[in-house]
Amino acid sequence: MDSAPARHRIWAQGATDHEGHAPYLSKLLPHLKACTDPDFEVDFHTITPSVTTVHALSEFRFAHEVIRGAVRAEREGYAAFYMNHFQDVGLFEARAAVGIPVLGLGESTLLHACTLGRRLGLLCINQGFVATHWDQLARYGLKERVVGVRAVDASIADWMEAFRSPERKAALWQVFQREARVLIDAGADVIVPTGGIPMMLFGAEQGANVDGAPVVNGCTVVIKCAEMAVKLRRLEGLGPSRLPQSGFALPSDQTLREFLDHR
Repeated sequence: MDSAPARHRIWAQGATDHEGHAPYLSKLLPHLKACTDPDFEVDFHTITPSVTTVHALSEFRFAHEVIRGAVRAEREGYAAFYMNHFQDVGLFEARAAVGIPVLGLGESTLLHACTLGRRLGLLCINQGFVATHWDQLARYGLKERVVGVRAVDASIADWMEAFRSPERKAALWQVFQREARVLIDAGADVIVPTGGIPMMLFGAEQGANVDGAPVVNGCTVVIKCAEMAVKLRRLEGLGPSRLPQSGFALPSDQTLREFLDHR
């Protein structure tokens, strides 16, 4: 009897951990499993300490983890790597470090959102991320597609409590809708929550929307993009450009060794 075909493994790198984000992960992890195709398997990796402080140094620390994780994923036989962190820190560097597909929650979500409407409105979980998201949009060439970036004024504790408490979720939903309507009034027809936490809280239900504007759950999008990248690579050999001008030329053995050995 033939054995079952091996699943294609995907490494998912989160910026969260099971201690500080247990309510969120208790919803995210079953969702990832439910929406993954049968011939794929997603292994979700956490980081300790998690990225809970809104600061450039925290993002830089996570970027280092992303690059090292992508290298390890390739060496351990994973078919693809993605980060479940909207800011996409270290994305281009990781993509330039390995031969397997490397995707980011932010890039994948934003590009898919562009297929759902003409103008996007972004809603983040902290005012400190607004400038970061505008930098992302410039990097992806999407600033003209976005009417604004706004924030829901809430703490991480508030967000975690909303996964446990229907009352707290309802209160945050009211704030989310209020901010989304400001974006809709400015011309947005698609709402993009900029993180897995608000995505899973307000975008995980079928047909999630605010006044008809879809609320995009990028946690689903990035998995399907990773699966598609693996399939296209196997079908047609599609992968990143490795021309010098692309910025994705693979490193020499010396370059990679020096990065991995440096602490």
